[in-house]
Amino acid sequence: MSTPSAFSTIGYAALAAAIVLLGVAECPAADAVADTATSESDHQLELDLENGKYHITIDTSGSPDLTEWAEQELAPVVKEWYPMIVDMLPGKGFDAPTEVSIKIADDIEGVAYTSGDRVSCNGNWMRRQLDGEARGAVVHELVHVVQQYRGWRRGNRPPGWLVEGVCDYIRWFLYEPESGGALIAANGADRARHDASYRTTANFLNWVSNKYGSNLVPKLNARLREGKYSVDFWEEYTGQPLDKLAASWKKALAAGDAEQPAAAQKDDQNVNQLTAEEQEQGWKLLFDGSSTDGWHSFKRDEVREGWKVEDGKLVCADPRNAGDLCTNDDYKWFELRLEYNISQGGNSGIMFHVTDDGGAAWATGPEFQLEDNMEAHDPTRCGWLYALYKPAEDADTGQPIDATLPAGQWNQVRLLISPDGCVHEINGVEYLEYKLGSEEFNERVAASKFASMPLFAKPDKGMIALQGDHGQVSFRNVKVRPITE
Repeated sequence: MSTPSAFSTIGYAALAAAIVLLGVAECPAADAVADTATSESDHQLELDLENGKYHITIDTSGSPDLTEWAEQELAPVVKEWYPMIVDMLPGKGFDAPTEVSIKIADDIEGVAYTSGDRVSCNGNWMRRQLDGEARGAVVHELVHVVQQYRGWRRGNRPPGWLVEGVCDYIRWFLYEPESGGALIAANGADRARHDASYRTTANFLNWVSNKYGSNLVPKLNARLREGKYSVDFWEEYTGQPLDKLAASWKKALAAGDAEQPAAAQKDDQNVNQLTAEEQEQGWKLLFDGSSTDGWHSFKRDEVREGWKVEDGKLVCADPRNAGDLCTNDDYKWFELRLEYNISQGGNSGIMFHVTDDGGAAWATGPEFQLEDNMEAHDPTRCGWLYALYKPAEDADTGQPIDATLPAGQWNQVRLLISPDGCVHEINGVEYLEYKLGSEEFNERVAASKFASMPLFAKPDKGMIALQGDHGQVSFRNVKVRPITE
């Protein structure tokens, strides 16, 4: 399904009932995709993705003049985005369809629809939208293929506004955000309904995801797929019931900032300051908001030019000339708190017990990974202890817990390094615990790539380092509380 107007011509109820219940799946990278080849038919493209894991057929025999467009314009989108959609919508024990067909024909009614693993597109409509919505409409339908909402009891079905809203969220806010196709003007706030489906619901889902975490849609999808969704989901995930969330969204629309991520909104007035209570507890600022005093680049006396102080933020502005930024002081046991804001696809980290004995900061210091989980592709995800520890599985998605907000927003980190144990937290959610030097810790190191690094995790104290060579990232409210034994 592509545009609201299109569905009025074919009737939502007739299509959605047949499409949605059959119709969603796992990922990465277009560089792992095989070449496109034509079959015996000159109008049928056979696409092998992920080294043959997925096979997708695009049949244009019913609209033969669209064959060249399908090969040159549509096939690359399908190759890249089907595996990405699968990865965006995981589920415990769920496997996405591996054989998918896309048929484009002039005699297909409506705009587009999906039944199970088969996508059907109206060639006449596609022909008029080759430079417009044609590719995005197919992305929308591929989400339906991956949804596979079959867990509902007979006579019951998932809410249609969410089924279509998830598809349009991925289409308009992840596939083609630059188009602005699901934006709502401030003067349209009064008429906006969170459950209006398609673009409007997509806008609502994007707002909630920006405010409460990018894992919202994967968890919501998993509940829908298993037939376990209820309205209680919203309060469970956000702490707010659905009606209050919808009211807050409409208020943000009216104010003209519903599309603005938190990072673009006005900063807290208490940035880079300690409260009287924090001072009493022994906290100290590592970044004063106006200079790089107290920091130096790894194995240098000065700070490299890629690091900047901008508007009260410590910014890795040029990763090509930044490198790892280290505290002047060493810390043994401590509690570190900070906020980070990472760029789209960005990758960074917080290392501790770093010394100059290694050839790189990571040769001695374990790393609390920072990453844009949506776009970056490092197998160690945000909040994990790099290549050593990861969180428990999310009960809904079957994937490790993820409490991060999307790229461009501020996330809060707590890192506790103590003799009794170490803790990683993001946005108040505890990810994992471990104990430095324990038998389990040493066994994990021995089984990892760090086994070949004789100095890794051996120092009992050292510098705290911020990684600055894998993308742009900003820090603020960086504070530490030393712990005495």
